[in-house]
Amino acid sequence: MLKVCWEGGKEEVYPYVWLKDNCRCPSCYHKVSHSRLTFIEETDLKAEPISVQRFQVIEGGQQVEVVWQDVHHSTYGTEWLHSRGFSEESRQARDSRYRLERKFWGSESLDDFPEVSFKEVITDDVALLEWLRQLEVYGFVKVKDAPAEIGQVRRLAERIAFIRKTHYGEDFTVQAKPDPSNVAYLNGPLQLHADLPYYEYKPGVQFIHCITQYEGVGGDSQITDAIHVARQLQKECPEHYRLLTDTPVDWFDIGTDETGEFYKLLRLPVICTDKNGQIRRINMSQPQRDSHFSVPPGEVTAWYAAMVAYYRLLSDPKYCLQFKMTPGTIITFDNLRIVHGRTGYFSGPGERHVQGCYLDWDEVRSRRRVLETKIDPYRSLYNQ
Repeated sequence: MLKVCWEGGKEEVYPYVWLKDNCRCPSCYHKVSHSRLTFIEETDLKAEPISVQRFQVIEGGQQVEVVWQDVHHSTYGTEWLHSRGFSEESRQARDSRYRLERKFWGSESLDDFPEVSFKEVITDDVALLEWLRQLEVYGFVKVKDAPAEIGQVRRLAERIAFIRKTHYGEDFTVQAKPDPSNVAYLNGPLQLHADLPYYEYKPGVQFIHCITQYEGVGGDSQITDAIHVARQLQKECPEHYRLLTDTPVDWFDIGTDETGEFYKLLRLPVICTDKNGQIRRINMSQPQRDSHFSVPPGEVTAWYAAMVAYYRLLSDPKYCLQFKMTPGTIITFDNLRIVHGRTGYFSGPGERHVQGCYLDWDEVRSRRRVLETKIDPYRSLYNQ
């Protein structure tokens, strides 16, 4: 391995096989597309320099040159090497920029929640970047003072990227109407849920814009950080948590809407974790939980007990924010983390009107990184 001692005394080591694989010369690397030109099956697993002396620090300490045993020359920028260190500290620093560290919250945070101005986000890239960072960290941000008219949610979303289309269309309208294809179009209570649990790659970010609000009692929005609550459940009742992470549940949606007939079906647990045990996705939608339940009958009651306990925590005022959206407010939130609902209201068609749409986290994070490269390069993930 190549050992480098940086100013300040920090040391890093770089495996030879990795260095050779990442040669930056024009024969090995296409600079414009940031792409390797080499073939993986030709990787030299025993790559070594001709000798230790064939490492050179050149250009005033800004480049490291290596001559390999096959006489191939490779040159690496020291800044490039520094940002790709293999130490635990360096790897953790990259992780935090790849995916910003989440901050979890309960209802005590309502008064301190981040809000951004629609006009500023639309016109100012610095405000846009701040909003995207807050959205990734907190999972929920209010955008205030948007025009209370159709089309503004699309305008906001396209400030980031293209809208993620579903079988409900690109943007969708939620109003009480007869014979709806979704219970959201009724005026009764809408239980806490995360949209589209039947999509294997479901949209990660959701926008809801209040255009007209019901003026009577009801129609309040409810928001809960479901990952935060799941972590609390794990502490209070590990067995409930285990059942909700291990038990597969069938989620479905059948009907006819914007794009015609649809029949969606997916099997996933309520709480989905990665290989490190970190929660990455919450599936929660009582109307879209299928009656097919592919578990042994002796495990059914215990699962229901876990589900009831989790939902009671989700709806506990200690964790659940409840507020009435005013016309012109757009709530933006992480659809993999946040569950949302609505209290019932007693009105006719048209008295409460919201419009929504979705984006993919891949596109949101991409936009955030592009803006960081331009506005805050030291926070940029990709330092060429």
